[in-house]
Amino acid sequence: MRRIAALQLGWLTQQSRAALRFERAAVQPERQLARQWRTLQPVLAGSVRGRELGLDRARSVADLPQLPVMEPDELGPYSERIAAGEPSVLSAEPVQMLEPTSGGSGPRKLIPYTARLRREFAEAVGVWMVDLHRRRPGLLGTRSYWSISRAVRREERTAGGVPIGMPSDSAYFDPISRWVIDQLMAVDGRVASAPSMEAWRWQTLLQLVSCRELGLISVWSPSFLTQLLAALDTQVPTLLPELGLEARARLSAAWDGERVEIASLWPRLQLVSAWGDSFAARLLPTLKARLGEIEVQPKGVLATEGVVSIPLGEGPGHVLATTSHLIELRCVHTGRVCWPHQAELGGEYQALLSTGGGLLRYALPDRLQVVGWYGAIPRVRLLGRLDRVSDRVGEKLNPAFVQQVFSELWPQPPEFAMLLPRPEVLGYTLVCSEPVSAEAIDAQLCQAYHYRYARELGQLEPVQVQHRPDAWARWERGIEALGARLGDQKPEAIETRPELVQVLLGD
Repeated sequence: MRRIAALQLGWLTQQSRAALRFERAAVQPERQLARQWRTLQPVLAGSVRGRELGLDRARSVADLPQLPVMEPDELGPYSERIAAGEPSVLSAEPVQMLEPTSGGSGPRKLIPYTARLRREFAEAVGVWMVDLHRRRPGLLGTRSYWSISRAVRREERTAGGVPIGMPSDSAYFDPISRWVIDQLMAVDGRVASAPSMEAWRWQTLLQLVSCRELGLISVWSPSFLTQLLAALDTQVPTLLPELGLEARARLSAAWDGERVEIASLWPRLQLVSAWGDSFAARLLPTLKARLGEIEVQPKGVLATEGVVSIPLGEGPGHVLATTSHLIELRCVHTGRVCWPHQAELGGEYQALLSTGGGLLRYALPDRLQVVGWYGAIPRVRLLGRLDRVSDRVGEKLNPAFVQQVFSELWPQPPEFAMLLPRPEVLGYTLVCSEPVSAEAIDAQLCQAYHYRYARELGQLEPVQVQHRPDAWARWERGIEALGARLGDQKPEAIETRPELVQVLLGD
């Protein structure tokens, strides 16, 4: 335990510089913006797109609002050029890899990662971890579990030789930090190469149960951990013979024959970090009930493109990660753009990110509400997506993909077909005017990597089908109930608005 504590203290001391920068930014936001632009501008100006936009003339951060906003669908052509091997397309720095994201609509996007972008992610994690350990000193001397998913995607490279995909979460950090973090993990990253979902779950549980010093669990969807703990309950008899004496005694004492008491199994577990905003808020009560007195801290907003907010201090929501990227806020109602310290309490905004990966004023499709302040930096809460992506446990189903699925199912499009998230359980119902088998729709949806993975984990129930000849009439009633004009509405292949879901699925 002394070795673990020494490694933690050394790494946290290194990260304290990031925490200090953040505290200064909370007091002097204008200076922080100016510093960021001074270092970011040459990186962006030296790129192909930077020269197209004349970024060499944007000497001051005050010039930034005069530049165009990049919407997510505009990134594709630039990513394709990077994938083909063209240098300096968006950033003067070399692209180390392309990270896939399913994004809000259309096919997956490939986000370019440079050394600078990795440092920007690491900056946010460092601020969070320093605050976490400062407020919870009992974490010193404990190990952590950061969710490791099974790597179902083979190692890929683009035609231009650029690697696709981050090997692990610790890859965001510099080599020394990466080594330290790997030493502090409760589960070996090699479990990602397990040959099957069952083998991955078994190896993960075996290593977790063996770790008496587990103090922190960090996952994305709360249901990921809920499902893992449910599997633990059923696999205790087969796990016990494989454990050492100490772990076997601990697991035996924590198990009542049906259920494992988490606090008894891991007496030093203090905190679980998981999504807690938007739809994920509905998943937290189940996880909290399972964990008992163990604290659950909702995560901030993190996208493949960049970090938006981090848990920090006491108070509502999460604090904008203003020392990681250069962030602007665009009001979702008026379109007016302001700096974070100029935002209004209660206002709803969309983050525009300028990053070391080469993104300039990139509009993330997340709807944020300012709910408080950390000095001059807004605390924000995620309200949901600005598009109609359904992302309950990380499956990220978008209308374009679901419409493609419908085309595969029906050579001639039916009068009505719409996929709806079921409000009572984690799963979907297809409401359609022409019958189709639930197995067929589920098989087609499983072509999407994130959806298939959620189904394999048991986070999502199988799709149900409701054949409703009156579906159109129901939809129209729902639109009218929203107070919207029917002629202004375009039905999508997937609908997430609760009012419409209720009307379409109701008796």
